[in-house]
Amino acid sequence: MKITTILQTPPSRNLINVGLLAVRLGLGAGFLWAGINKVADPAAFGMMLQNMAGIDPMMAPNMALLIGGLEILSGVLIWIGLITRIAVAYQLVVLVGAQVMFGFDFTMGPAIWKDPALIGIAIMLLLYGSGKFSLDYLISKSKSHQLVDHQERIK
Repeated sequence: MKITTILQTPPSRNLINVGLLAVRLGLGAGFLWAGINKVADPAAFGMMLQNMAGIDPMMAPNMALLIGGLEILSGVLIWIGLITRIAVAYQLVVLVGAQVMFGFDFTMGPAIWKDPALIGIAIMLLLYGSGKFSLDYLISKSKSHQLVDHQERIK
């Protein structure tokens, strides 16, 4: 196998769509897991919000529930590929907010490296969308067929 063969763009658009599906499934599962952990123990995440961001102690557990609930929702939406760009945009706000809140010092352990990587993946999904294997694609395909049918009836 030649090196140029390895570096070429895959000939199949389906391969790209399979890649987008894999990225969506991984990213969605990560956000779903993070959200479940926050909702399962809002006091712990609330305490972290108090200590790191100075959030009011009475408000912190409720914020933890809100953030966790929205992470669960956006994780599921990313997973199934429904309004993916909106769900990813929310997660980008959370990820960048976490970087700002907790700092950009990447020497504090291996887990901190995940946020810049997740930001990159989220930006990719924001730009490319959810791909062919998603509810977004099925809905857009259905809407485009309806539009064509409607235009043909008008003629």
